[in-house]
Amino acid sequence: MLKINFKQIYETNEKADKEWVLIIYDISGNHYVGMPIYSEEKEGCIYCKSINKYVDVNKISDYNRSKMKRCIYVNRKPIRLSSKDFKLILKEGKNSLINFLNKNITSDVDGINYIKWCRDKYIINHKDIESDKLIQNAIYWVDFGIGVGSELRKIRPAILWRPTSDKRLWTMIPLTTKRRADKYYFHYDLECLTEGTAKIENIMNLSSKRILAPYFAKDKLAILTKKDYEEVKKAISKYYLFK
Repeated sequence: MLKINFKQIYETNEKADKEWVLIIYDISGNHYVGMPIYSEEKEGCIYCKSINKYVDVNKISDYNRSKMKRCIYVNRKPIRLSSKDFKLILKEGKNSLINFLNKNITSDVDGINYIKWCRDKYIINHKDIESDKLIQNAIYWVDFGIGVGSELRKIRPAILWRPTSDKRLWTMIPLTTKRRADKYYFHYDLECLTEGTAKIENIMNLSSKRILAPYFAKDKLAILTKKDYEEVKKAISKYYLFK
């Protein structure tokens, strides 16, 4: 199997035509992030002396290991990006993002929300949280951020249903803050809240770092009753196991 190293150049046929890409980092063992490179000067590209190539920082993309065909060598050595040029790519990549935002983000509330979420993601990802103090089957305020299309979004309460062993990742069930009282079997009106419906169809796995604060009912942390737990479990079985 071809070994993929960061800051090196590989030939790929990810697209219709063969392409040379500079690999920057990995997403997983089979997926990588990189940028197209060229031997000749091209509009929108920056020159990196250490590899003697032009890098297109505007087209940072995902690449699949299975599409990687070979590593590119010069004088029997892999072509490798220097630390200095890596910093240059980061700098120009930031400028490329700013230009993209200036051209594409609307000057209205939606635009402000998007910019805010970009900032919030950075802050959320770097904050510390006492994961071991989170309580299973309790309800917390969670920042779901900005979704794609009609995905769930914004700050809303959610049930912490199941954690990983270190409690850094939770299966969460988002709630509406109103009692729906509808006939959908995947909606359950909670007994522990005077208002609030569990939306089983929106169950998802999220980092505990998204948890903002406890959700209080009658001045104490809201926790599922025994009936709530059994009914939610039953709704999950119906929705995902067709029972």
